[in-house]
Amino acid sequence: MPHYDVVDTSNNNGTMTVANWRSMKKYGVKAMIAKLSEGTYFTDQTAKPSIRNAVSAGLHVNGYHFSRFTTVAGAKAEAQMAARSALKAGLGKNSVIVLDFEATNSGWNQNSKIVKAWINEVHRMGYPKTDVYTMGSWINSVPLNNSGRGGWVANYPYNPSGFKLYTGYNGWQWTSSMHFPGCYGGFDVSQMYSNYYYGTATKAAKPKKASYYRYNPKMIYARTPINRYKDVAFKHKVDNFPAGTVFAIAKVVTYGKITRFQLANGYYITSNRANVNRLYYSVDGGVKRVKSVGGTHRYKDKALKHVVDWQPAGTEFDVAKIVKHGDTTRIQLANGYFISGNKKINSFIK
Repeated sequence: MPHYDVVDTSNNNGTMTVANWRSMKKYGVKAMIAKLSEGTYFTDQTAKPSIRNAVSAGLHVNGYHFSRFTTVAGAKAEAQMAARSALKAGLGKNSVIVLDFEATNSGWNQNSKIVKAWINEVHRMGYPKTDVYTMGSWINSVPLNNSGRGGWVANYPYNPSGFKLYTGYNGWQWTSSMHFPGCYGGFDVSQMYSNYYYGTATKAAKPKKASYYRYNPKMIYARTPINRYKDVAFKHKVDNFPAGTVFAIAKVVTYGKITRFQLANGYYITSNRANVNRLYYSVDGGVKRVKSVGGTHRYKDKALKHVVDWQPAGTEFDVAKIVKHGDTTRIQLANGYFISGNKKINSFIK
């Protein structure tokens, strides 16, 4: 039979006790991977006690996030969910945070973009060790081996005896129905081919400190999906808007040690810079070059009333300076012409 190196658990297994983990260790289990979260809406409450008890039993601990995203913005939002859940569950920076990618296969090109976006955001949030889990039939559609060994692959032979599959990856999940004495239900078990999941469970990683706007940028756009709320405490959700949505900000409201943005209709949204960004370049932003997103006009005046010509999408412009115009800004070019300072029209290069 394949080895019993790693067991992954979720709320379907209930809270795992120290006795449960010790029972599994007798079979050779060295590490566990607890479900942390799913999408942007579910946190597994059994993760924290199960991880704590696994540490007490002497196991290495890791966590996984079950993905639902199909876009880069969605990937970033779910990565933030995963990292926050990992921190709350007590996982340290030596633990692996796994992307469980098996819900939607959008093809290699799109999968590559969104998986890499998730990984990069988890790294930014303070967890440097990541991996990707998927089923054997998807390994040619999902980036697993980006640099050296990587990936955790599921494939369940009817009789796994004598098999040693996916040796070029971190591990092979060979069953989803293993039973251990004194433990409830069936368990996923994996044979590992590296020590990647055997890091030390130390103190929790410290994510990058959140940064909030302290001034009114007037216009912002959403980096990630954004909720609107009736109250500044964010207890009464109204609705949700996708990444890219533009909002006009009425004022900045202090809430404890942080701030919220209040809209003209009285609703509130986050002012966390990880979730929102000012729509227009700031005068002192140090922007040196931008690129037209969908094509743009050049104008003689900063009011953008007198058109000079049209520049196609992808055109790059060297910035002479950013000038203010009402609540917006314009980009002045070296030849004296102007283009919009809207970041969604002319994106930042350097």
